[in-house]
Amino acid sequence: MKRGERFSPKRSGKARVRMLAKVMADRALPIVAGLVLAVLSVGIAWSLGASWLTIGLTAAVGLIIGGILGQGAAWARAGAGAGRRQELLVLRTIDTVERESRRTRDDLTQRVRTGFAEASKNHNAAIAGAVSATREEVKSQHRTTRRHVDDQVALLEAYVQLQRLVDLPRPMPRAGTWAASEDLLLWLVGEVLEKHPRLIVDLGSGQSSVWMAAAMRHAGIQGRVVAIDHDESYAESTRRLGEAQGVTRWLEVRHAPLVSVTVDDRSGQWYDPAAFDDLEGIGLLSVDGPPGAGSEQARWPALPLLHDRLVPGARVVLDDLIRRDEKQIVADWHQRFPGVDVRELDFEKGAAVFTMPRERDR
Repeated sequence: MKRGERFSPKRSGKARVRMLAKVMADRALPIVAGLVLAVLSVGIAWSLGASWLTIGLTAAVGLIIGGILGQGAAWARAGAGAGRRQELLVLRTIDTVERESRRTRDDLTQRVRTGFAEASKNHNAAIAGAVSATREEVKSQHRTTRRHVDDQVALLEAYVQLQRLVDLPRPMPRAGTWAASEDLLLWLVGEVLEKHPRLIVDLGSGQSSVWMAAAMRHAGIQGRVVAIDHDESYAESTRRLGEAQGVTRWLEVRHAPLVSVTVDDRSGQWYDPAAFDDLEGIGLLSVDGPPGAGSEQARWPALPLLHDRLVPGARVVLDDLIRRDEKQIVADWHQRFPGVDVRELDFEKGAAVFTMPRERDR
């Protein structure tokens, strides 16, 4: 039987017949072999003229020896048949294993191909997604950089206009960061030059105080800027800056430490109200202090406490509108004083301008 040859029912029946014949032949072999050897022995003894006793003994011995040889031959055949059957069983097992191996190999190959195709598809999609995300990120960074550059250019233009509007004998420190930004400084100076307020209160002394005093000097306004600061060292720095720029006649810097104040059952830390006792007729109020760190809505008391000290049509400007607290302050002031006009300024740090009603509207 060849390797890989399948067994059919018909062939299995023939095999059983052959196996039965073989078994019968194996059982008859010792007898046949004994008889054959006995006949040969008798023939040899007869031809030699042996006696009947000798012939009989020879026949018996031949029968016995032939039976023994036949049985050995039968056993040898049986062993050979068992070996052959074992070989056939091994061959069938090998065929089965090979078929299963081929099936497993084909299945694994198909899975690998499918997985590779899927992975390739996902990889390409991932690459495309990453490229798209990177492109959008680059666009976003470009827009952010462009806005930053535009803002810096706008601030530079504001500073150039400041220098053209107001002459100062010495360079001023860099604006921005903690100090008022150039766009707000330009707005304040423009307000002074246009409206000619006689009394300006600047909450949070610094460059803004000096610029507004210089604008008063430039316009020949008989008035003053009163700068309020809770920090004595900042107040002294503003005084020295005002002296260096020659505007001390128009600039007064007051130190007002933070104390507990209560307005409409609302308590907080704010400038000592005693610093404002003699300040009446405020035409421009700049609210850039106290610092917001450590106190929620730290600048809220400014308008409720100083509202009655403002002249009709006065302007109140609140800086740092980019912060949440300042946005909440604007909303509260607008609701608390419904007759006040509110306008937001698109500055670097944001600002809101409140215009008080005219006399006839109050």
